[in-house]
Amino acid sequence: MEKKIKRFKRLATLRKRDISKEITNSNLLENEINKNKDLIDQINIIMDSNKDDVSKNIISSSFFKNNAQLLNTLQSQKNIATNRNKYLFNEKKITQQKIVINNLKKNKAEEKTLEYQKSYFRELERKYNK
Repeated sequence: MEKKIKRFKRLATLRKRDISKEITNSNLLENEINKNKDLIDQINIIMDSNKDDVSKNIISSSFFKNNAQLLNTLQSQKNIATNRNKYLFNEKKITQQKIVINNLKKNKAEEKTLEYQKSYFRELERKYNK
């Protein structure tokens, strides 16, 4: 009986450690998501500032070509950042699910520990009362 109690205590401790690791991972993912959002915002600002001014009557072909290449490159970078953000968001969801599952398993292990402790103490009382 004591072995079962120790086993479930260890299991609960391991689940607590897993939860703390997953929380750390979730926080790291949240930081990366925020950095990515900032990057996307910066790219949008740059793209908006590089759009053609209507006030200019004559635009040289080299300026137009360079501006088009820049906007194309920025758009591809924005697409990459957006896809990365989607991936990070999905990873964060998975991590949060793991936290919930580990928390439930930890609670079950703690309940089992208490259950075995109660039954163990009842057995001890019966032995001493005889």
